[in-house]
Amino acid sequence: MSKKTIVFMMLFAFVLGMSSANAATIKAVKVQGNIPINADDPFWTRYGPTFHKHVVVDLDPQMITNPMWPAPATKWVNVRAVTNGKEIAVRLSWTDSTRNDIMVQSQQYKDQAAIMFPVKQSGEEPPFTMGGDGERVNIWQWKATWDKEGAGMAGNAGMQDMEDQYKFMAMGSAGYYMYEPSGMLTGKDFATNTGSKAMVDKGQGAGDISKRGTYVDFGMGKNEGVYNPARATGNILADASMRISSVEDMNAEGFSTLTTQAHQDVQGNGNWSNNRWSVVFKRPLKTDDSNDTQFTSGKTPMAIAVWNGQNKERNGQKAVTQWNELQY
Repeated sequence: MSKKTIVFMMLFAFVLGMSSANAATIKAVKVQGNIPINADDPFWTRYGPTFHKHVVVDLDPQMITNPMWPAPATKWVNVRAVTNGKEIAVRLSWTDSTRNDIMVQSQQYKDQAAIMFPVKQSGEEPPFTMGGDGERVNIWQWKATWDKEGAGMAGNAGMQDMEDQYKFMAMGSAGYYMYEPSGMLTGKDFATNTGSKAMVDKGQGAGDISKRGTYVDFGMGKNEGVYNPARATGNILADASMRISSVEDMNAEGFSTLTTQAHQDVQGNGNWSNNRWSVVFKRPLKTDDSNDTQFTSGKTPMAIAVWNGQNKERNGQKAVTQWNELQY
């Protein structure tokens, strides 16, 4: 039995077992000039060209693969889209009474949203379950934590640290100090930690704790070798200097195949206000990356997913849609 047949049978059982939202048609408004990336810009409000041009899309529970998620917190999302002939932008907004944009402690979960497109724009649609073998999809995933950390602007210096969550990081006596290794990686280190390195060079341990910042420490002794293997391997989750915005540009060919693209092309920004998240995704219609969706045919399938951090949603535990149609 082929993988596509198995997926079809699973989807058939899913549709029989519960009602699913009807596919929506989202028509991008044609505009001239720049498309603002800020989600709270007047362009996206009642004073802009998208006023009364939104579509409310119902979200379903993720009930296709384990771990299933029968009760996601988000039930619908408001969708707007625009194009200026060179770029395309999609704005999602949804209600969320809690702002979850810090994930340092193990019990914290972040708010997220994503939109997904087939890479190949002709022929049969790939499975909306993150594509399939040989049926690649392009996923743009916004992360509230990346917005909090100033992705695309602050670099590694903006990343949240254990010390931002725990006030007393100095432990015990005799110079013991709990710190987060960072690694002496050329061009990849955190910003210089004022007050620490000079004291370390003098052989005075971790330095003056009262003067240290919220980023890397230089260790408990002179020339101690601290390291960060994830940053050394070019992991975008550990190296914020690789991020151009709060949106990660990725590909997948089915469950458990999600991969960060080597070249990040999507701009994004989120704003939380009045118990509502608003997020803008923006990208040129065409790029030079063969792993990107190329917006050339005037329409494309688009699926949506939303995670609510307060509801401990992560990975496959989310609210989703099947394929909708984005017309541009």
